[in-house]
Amino acid sequence: MVEMLGVLAIMGLVGMVGVKMYTSAMNKHKANELIYEAQKRATMVAMQITVGQENLSITDFTNPTGYTFGVEKNPNNANQFNITITGIDSDVCTQVKTAIGNGSVIRHIDDGCTELTFNNDLSRIEYPSDYDTDQVECTGNGYKWCRYGDNGSGSKCVSSGSDCCAGIVYDMQCQNCASSSGGLSNKSASTPCDFDGDGIDDSHCNTGVCPSPNVINGATCTSNADCGGMGSGYYCKIDYDASTNLKGTLSNLNADCYQNLKGTCAVITVPRLTLIQKSVLVKSGFKSTITECPYKNWWSAKNWCEAQGLHLIDVSEIDCYRASNSTLVEAGSTDMPFCCKQGQTCQQSSLDTSLWSGKTVLAGKEQEVSKFSDKLIGLRKAFGSTGFWTVSPFKNNSDNTCNAFIANSMHGLANTVVRYSDMYALCE
Repeated sequence: MVEMLGVLAIMGLVGMVGVKMYTSAMNKHKANELIYEAQKRATMVAMQITVGQENLSITDFTNPTGYTFGVEKNPNNANQFNITITGIDSDVCTQVKTAIGNGSVIRHIDDGCTELTFNNDLSRIEYPSDYDTDQVECTGNGYKWCRYGDNGSGSKCVSSGSDCCAGIVYDMQCQNCASSSGGLSNKSASTPCDFDGDGIDDSHCNTGVCPSPNVINGATCTSNADCGGMGSGYYCKIDYDASTNLKGTLSNLNADCYQNLKGTCAVITVPRLTLIQKSVLVKSGFKSTITECPYKNWWSAKNWCEAQGLHLIDVSEIDCYRASNSTLVEAGSTDMPFCCKQGQTCQQSSLDTSLWSGKTVLAGKEQEVSKFSDKLIGLRKAFGSTGFWTVSPFKNNSDNTCNAFIANSMHGLANTVVRYSDMYALCE
């Protein structure tokens, strides 16, 4: 009996080793196939670039089962382009990275193998941007590391002696940029500035911007018009007080929930999206005008967007579909569903703990994550787990309902919050 148990144990161990070896071999095979497919597409894209074609395309190729390929110009280097892959899991990604050496035409692979970077001419020429994700490798290869390089300039690793502020868009009147790091800082409030661009200083810097001299900071307002309107550098920041502003009861049934709202004129301080964040959001389907509104209540966020000629996004723009019947979540909806991709049934449990770690998809969870709305995934990759106001009311179509929809990248759903709560917001 003891001998039989020993034999069975050995057989079991051999079986486990065999399964592991087979799995490893299959992952290597998948990795080699994906590299081959990426290089085929890269060859066609390089030809398109050579003849001056602006809109790069790989639609002539059929995607392998389980994977989707795409192409984009590299936002960090005009001399390169990216072949993108969705559906690749962490084990196969590891094998892809192992198979690529320094002499490969694939110049860079991002952490999740979702982007494979090639030079436009498929050469093996090295660029500083090849080391954008690793400071040690950047400086070790004789380049300069810009700590905030992706804050507008695109690349963190640049040629030695380069100015880290090159390419960064900022208010030169009211902000300073450190050439050694690319970091921005606001000039003092006593710094004079030219608001209307006529060459005469007619205002003073305020939190990094040059606002209209015709508006009193902190003046009472009920709308942006009271603060100079669009282009003034101000918006109407609404202050909520339940004792005077709540009308009736705070409930889902109340379609006329608030009254006598007023606030103060405040300077628009614009948070700067990094090029990486912008690229992620645009790639997921948002417009190129997308920007993030700082933490504010619903009314203030709406005014902040509109004062810049933008609009607070509608919940329908998140492309959030119900798993039950594949219908789009729109303003006035009465439920708070998970944000699935159309035709998909996405996981009906916390997106935050079971599928993601911060902004990174957990190993082996790539396929499940891909079932969620592309835009929601983009929000998670760009900002992590948080919530964003939409303009859309909950329960009915009144703009004065107690609650409004938010896009929740923490839990992967479209849920609601009372309008006086502070949340981030998205403007387009």
